[in-house]
Amino acid sequence: MPTRWVIDFGDSEQLTAASHSAAFEHVKNTVLVKMEKIAAGEIPRGDRERFMDQFLRARLGNWWQFRRACVDTISAITKLSRYVVCSRHTKKPVFEFMSSRIRPDSAVQVFAFEDDYSFGILQGFPHTLWFITKCGKLTERLRYSPESVFDTFPWPQTATVKQIDIVAAAARELRSVRAEALLKIKGGLRALYRTLELPGANRLKEAHAALDTAVLTAYGFNPKKDLLAQLLALNQEVATKIENAELVAAPGVPKNYPDAKKLVTNDCIKI
Repeated sequence: MPTRWVIDFGDSEQLTAASHSAAFEHVKNTVLVKMEKIAAGEIPRGDRERFMDQFLRARLGNWWQFRRACVDTISAITKLSRYVVCSRHTKKPVFEFMSSRIRPDSAVQVFAFEDDYSFGILQGFPHTLWFITKCGKLTERLRYSPESVFDTFPWPQTATVKQIDIVAAAARELRSVRAEALLKIKGGLRALYRTLELPGANRLKEAHAALDTAVLTAYGFNPKKDLLAQLLALNQEVATKIENAELVAAPGVPKNYPDAKKLVTNDCIKI
């Protein structure tokens, strides 16, 4: 499969972008030419595209920049060594770390966390269950929506330092198992995770079970009781505290953890 490159000048003004002559000329001869033709009415457009035409005409002033740059997201991840991603459309979210040198596109959901604890909470079963329950749907695929899934998902409120360490260690072990298996299995993560549907011993299945146990312990949940009911109760508890201006544990490493950098390792998808 041929490599595809994305040209991203960020928020650079035109002269700075033009200093990258080859990339700038390519964008000028493709993007700008098309936008000018649309603005001049040279390209026939249907009724459904008229609003987009108006939007493109308004963008002629900064035609070399991305149409939807997601400035806040880019600003957040560039401060990190890596960040968490998962496919925006999936049956079951599988998370991975990506180097902050790589700019994400619209196919992935971005989480501005670089630590193993946050990765573990996102990859744990409570978050997967919340995703399946709250997500949107696109045909047969589930769609990760930050507004309905992440923004409403309650994080552990009373996790101890030891419990945080155990979650982080389980997350690292899970990624280690995946990395080792991917050296031998063709088809990437999709093929690897299909092995979970088969009976018999499976190191990936065991690693997920260990992570789930660590995450449930960090929450203080009873594994023998309805997990969704416990999550909903915690969600309501957190919402009430926020309404009453009380402190809650926000997403990410809790403030009571002594050294958050200790939870940051260096494995991730690189360029």
